[in-house]
Amino acid sequence: MCTLSFTPDSGGFHLLMNRDEQRSRPIALPPKEHTCGALSSIYPSEPSGGTWIGINQHGLTLALINWYSTPQLQEAPAFSRGAIIPKLLVMASVSKMEEELHQLPLAQLNPFRLILVSSRDQSLHEFRSDSVTCQKLLFPWARTHWFSSGFQEAEVMRIRGQTCEKESGPDSLALLRNLHSSHAPEKGPFSICMHREDACTISYTEISAANDLATLSYYDSSPCKEVKPTVATLKLFP
Repeated sequence: MCTLSFTPDSGGFHLLMNRDEQRSRPIALPPKEHTCGALSSIYPSEPSGGTWIGINQHGLTLALINWYSTPQLQEAPAFSRGAIIPKLLVMASVSKMEEELHQLPLAQLNPFRLILVSSRDQSLHEFRSDSVTCQKLLFPWARTHWFSSGFQEAEVMRIRGQTCEKESGPDSLALLRNLHSSHAPEKGPFSICMHREDACTISYTEISAANDLATLSYYDSSPCKEVKPTVATLKLFP
């Protein structure tokens, strides 16, 4: 259950993510620099080590959302989706990441949608796995939104999409921040900043990459609350 937003900016891009989970979910660890193979990366992580968003020193950025509209595995998956991003961040190019992705045991992974952003060649990709095949989609280098939810996913996508369409003004980080803290049309399961009795937006993450620097800001709460973020930075190389 998540909302993910992308917009280009001068010399780079912004990627914002609301993470919606059960209120009982263990608290994640704040972002820090990790060694992924021979490369450096920054990302927050689960206590078990997996993650849902991260960027490596080549500006390759990944974010993963669950795909609930597709039938889930009947048995407990043998491979955690949280392990996907750390495995891919070791790669220094989009093509190598794609090769490694297709080597994953998809049949042992619940369905997912993986967003890949490359600041180096200004490319935006989505990979959709239904636990059988993995389909690749390409998007223009322009403002884009993705939504997922374990609760009426099709309706969530429709309503949150309408909320994004109604937001006027030039695409900017400020506009996306407003969207990610939005309770339109009302505070509840369909708002982008999601609130239910059993679940809510438990964290908000912002990745900004420009020229030779990436900044990841992690807010360990719903974005409608005022909390001080944990910030990690990473020098980017061509």
